[in-house]
Order: sequence, then C-alpha cells, then structure tokens
Amino acid sequence: MQVTGNSIKAPYIRDIILGICLCMVIFAIIFAFPLIGVFALIFLPLPVLFYRLKLGRNSGGIIVAVSFAALMVMTQGFGFDLLYFGVLLMTGFLIGECIERQMGIERTMILTGVGILGLGLAGLLVYSGLQGQSLGALFSDYMSQYFTMSRQVYSEMGIEEQQIQMLNSAIVFVLPGMFTISLMSTVWMNILIMKRLLEKKGIRLKNLENLNHYQAPDHLVWAVIILGILLFLPADALKYLSVNCLIVLMLVYFFQGIAIVSFFFQKKESPTALKVFCYSLIAVQLYVLLLVIGLGFFDNWINFRKLDTQK
Repeated sequence: MQVTGNSIKAPYIRDIILGICLCMVIFAIIFAFPLIGVFALIFLPLPVLFYRLKLGRNSGGIIVAVSFAALMVMTQGFGFDLLYFGVLLMTGFLIGECIERQMGIERTMILTGVGILGLGLAGLLVYSGLQGQSLGALFSDYMSQYFTMSRQVYSEMGIEEQQIQMLNSAIVFVLPGMFTISLMSTVWMNILIMKRLLEKKGIRLKNLENLNHYQAPDHLVWAVIILGILLFLPADALKYLSVNCLIVLMLVYFFQGIAIVSFFFQKKESPTALKVFCYSLIAVQLYVLLLVIGLGFFDNWINFRKLDTQK
C-alpha cells in the first residue's frame, strides 16, 4: 500500500496483479460460457472499482490498461465487442473517482454515464479512423451481422420472417435507450455491491447511505408527460427521441420504486429468503417490473415512505 522512492512494496504489486487476474477470469467466463457471460459482464467493472479505491488512481489505471491490452491480444484485433469491454473497465474506474470525491448517488450515476458515453464515442471515432469508414457505415455493418445471427436463431425457434423483421426493426428503434439503461443498471449494481463489500469491512460511504430513500427530482414528471405527448405527433424523429428518452426515465423511476421496496423490507425486517424471492420476481416478471416503476412514478404524489414526515 505504500510507495517508497521508486520501489513498490510486494503487497501493492500483488494487489495490482490480482485485480488484473480477476478481470481476466471474467473475460474467460464471457468467452467460454456465452450464456453465463451475459451476467458476468455486470461484474466486470467491480475489480477495477475495488482496487481503484484501495490502491489509488494510478494503480486503477494500470489494471484497466493491462487488462484491455491483454484482451486485445486474446481477441487478436479491435472491434465493437472489445470497445464495449473497455467501456465497462472504465466504468469501474470512473465510479471510483466519484466515490473518492464523496459524490452522491445522482452525481455519481450521471457523471459516470456521461464519461463512459464520451469515452465510447471517442473510441468509436478512433476505430472508424483506423478502419477508414464513417460511424454510420460501421454501425450499419455491425447491425447487419447482428440481424444475420438473430434471423438464424429466430428461424430455429420457429418464428416467421415477417415477425423477425418486426423484432429487428423494434430493436433498432429503441437501441439507444436500451444501451443507456443497460449501462446505468451496471453502474447501479456495482455501486450497491461495492457499498456492501465496504460495509462488511467496516467502511461506510456517507454520501451513499440511505439509498432506499432515493427520490427522483419532481420536475422529471413533467418530462415524462411532455415526452408522452410527443409520441402522438406524426414526426418520426420526435417519436424516436421520445421513446428512447422515456426508456431512460423509466429506469430512473424503477430505481425509485426499488428503493421503496427496499425501504419497507428494511422497516419490516423481512427475512432474506423473502427478499430474494421478491427481487427475483421483479427481475423475471414484466408485470411486476412495471408495478415497481409505477410505484416510483406515483411516489412523487403519494410519498409511500413518508420521507418528508420523517424529516
């Protein structure tokens, strides 16, 4: 943990190597077991985040750089998938920066999200320059490959060609919003996991305490209403914008709804088995998920937790 002159003590180097190895293990799981790898992706920022907080900025940067370089060697090239992995590694680093500066949950989420999207765009520009193609052409090629793969999978499932085309068109329409909520959900999950790990070590993050009291800004309700009105206008560009923005706002209200659920679990001192069952139900049942989003949205008027009264 200490640096003396130009020498670094063995535990310091060992922690850096361990952080890199943990990233490599997650990479190996992703490539060896694609179905499990979808869930393993969520935890990719975690080793970087943990050792960024434990060892500092420089060591966290070394873990990101070496892990990314090793992944380039493993994949023998540079592409969209590699860029996405790099974005996830940097997600852990940026969360650590925000936590170290004692930012609240909203600032941490927003600054990390904006930083990651900016880095992702910069990476795409570099990649497009190396390939000698425009961003539009690169995206078109990638989506063509995706549609070819999805058409094969859907055909094996017995889905008709017309339905496949409708599904692919819907995916393209909501892709920006879905990518954003995927990224922000990953940020949220890693913050929660890291918070729990630090609490077990006796370290409390005061700026991230009482997350089950989270409440979205009141003015976002008007944004939902305005975006909902835009959906009924004949302009396709406005529909595209409003749908993707609404998807992101629904995630915000999901966070508020899940905070309400967590609040009452804590208040009633519910058993762990009940919590696991309910959270699993929320994850797999669309109607329950929508109910949680509704809880978050209407909490602005009903105030289910009576937070103002407690204050």
